[in-house]
Amino acid sequence: MRYVNEERSIQAGDSVLVEGGVKGVVVCDFDHWTCLSGYESWLSKVEVVGGASLSSGILVETSEIGMVHYAEPDDEIVFIACIDADHRPR
Repeated sequence: MRYVNEERSIQAGDSVLVEGGVKGVVVCDFDHWTCLSGYESWLSKVEVVGGASLSSGILVETSEIGMVHYAEPDDEIVFIACIDADHRPR
């Protein structure tokens, strides 16, 4: 998945703004089946509520509104910076 209006691909570890300015971190990229350390349990084919599984898109963790899943590109996802495993900008 790419950021809308940018050439950059969204990757696990990106610091982003979502839902009108809420700061978060991309913790899982289901399109490439990658995640940050500690979030491996989200990469599962097990069915969740509604009989579906998270098999595409990204998962963003925020402190304000919790986890947010985006199945498709959305102009609400705004890139801030890449972060490393210690949550520092890289």
